[in-house]
Amino acid sequence: MNENRLMAVLALAIFVPGAIFVFNDWREGKARLMLFSRARTPVRTTRAENPRKFAIYTAFNVALCAVVAVFAVLLFFKPE
Repeated sequence: MNENRLMAVLALAIFVPGAIFVFNDWREGKARLMLFSRARTPVRTTRAENPRKFAIYTAFNVALCAVVAVFAVLLFFKPE
């Protein structure tokens, strides 16, 4: 396995839990900002509390997961 495919597998290993977190948060009606949120002071909101911010956080998290997934696929199929 060459280095590009190894990096793609590692990127997918990061993508899968992130996508699961986003889907579970969306289903439960809560959202946390995945990229700029820290463990001690997470940036969170709920659908009932602030629907607009919930939609923005969810869209940002989905876009972040999509970018990681696209680059993983591109790395996996990159010609040598």
